[in-house]
Amino acid sequence: MKLDKPGQSALLKLSEVDINIERIKNEISKAVNSAELSAKSAELSEYSGEVIAARTAFENLNMESRKADDNLHMVEERIARDLERLNATSSPKDATAIQSEIESLTLRKEELEEVELEILERLEVARVELEAVSQKREATSKKIEELREKIQVEVDALKNEGRKLVADREILVSKIPTEVLEKYKALAAKQIAVGKVESRSCSACRMGLTANTIDALADLPEDEVGNCPECLAMIVR
Repeated sequence: MKLDKPGQSALLKLSEVDINIERIKNEISKAVNSAELSAKSAELSEYSGEVIAARTAFENLNMESRKADDNLHMVEERIARDLERLNATSSPKDATAIQSEIESLTLRKEELEEVELEILERLEVARVELEAVSQKREATSKKIEELREKIQVEVDALKNEGRKLVADREILVSKIPTEVLEKYKALAAKQIAVGKVESRSCSACRMGLTANTIDALADLPEDEVGNCPECLAMIVR
């Protein structure tokens, strides 16, 4: 296949540009589908579930605490009323009955105070747990935002590089005949399409070339494009 020296140079450069464009596409895909971001997102989802559970437990204990406090106040009010009745009565029989009720209510009050203290202790533990998991969720959320910003910067840089390569590609394509381009496209769809002899190997497939092959390629006219016998890539000089 005939192609002058500038065309061969453009063809080799086109192959390099296309390889880099494909690399950029892969790097953008890898960045967008970041494994670290996926892991952090899963972590955030897990922490969000834990926050809901911890908040529910805290709120339930809060309700228990209010209920226990209400019960305690009711008993305290009954004791206060009984004390007033005790101080106001002149009947020994009534006084005995009231005193007995006061003693029962005092025991009930002590029980309720113990219950309320136990609930308050559990409530404090639940508050600490809710605060801890909330902080973990916030830290993970912040890390996700940082990762997204980092990924966006990386993707923007890759896209800028890609746009420059696409512009370079258009210039290179204009220097290559249609017939050569068609063959190039067919090869490039499956492999590295263009190479040259480097260290007695094909730079496209990295396979070693025999002395006869190297001599045959070297003997071709300057405007003739050869082919690698191993990968069929077009060989330019």
